[in-house]
Formats: sequence, C-alpha cells, structure tokens
Amino acid sequence: MRIKIQDTKQLGAIAKHVRQSQSLDQETAGLLSGNGLTFISQFENGKESVEIARVFKLLTQLGIELEIKLPPNLTDKALDKIKHI
Repeated sequence: MRIKIQDTKQLGAIAKHVRQSQSLDQETAGLLSGNGLTFISQFENGKESVEIARVFKLLTQLGIELEIKLPPNLTDKALDKIKHI
C-alpha cells in the first residue's frame, strides 16, 4: 500500500498503527530499534523535531519502507548523481 505522507504527525501515527498491529508495546519497539520509550512516544505523537536517523531505525524494525518521488524536471546530470548515492 502506498500512502502520501504530509507531515511527522501522520508518519508517527502510521508507525503507531503498524506497531500495534504487530502486538508490540512502545517499550519493546524502542528496545528492538535502539530507541527509548520517550522517543517512540514523541514520534508517534507527531513531534516535529525527532531525529530522522532514529525514525529510520524504528521504521525499518517495523518493516516500513520509505520511498521518495523526485520532481520530473530534474536534469540527466542530477539524476545520474542521485543514482550513484
């Protein structure tokens, strides 16, 4: 399923529902992803200043993959550089 993410609050809410569907409490999800309970709670409640690396660790642990859609007007040079990152 693809969902267009608009903000941190929406992404946190999605992570929360996925976590709950896996019967994980916040503490366990935090331990499995190398994060603490406070971080999980803040992220799930939409805190805008969460550290992105920690978000990626949690999403990976939950099995959530993120994709980005690049603007269609990128030059071939820019696309080539992006492909080699």
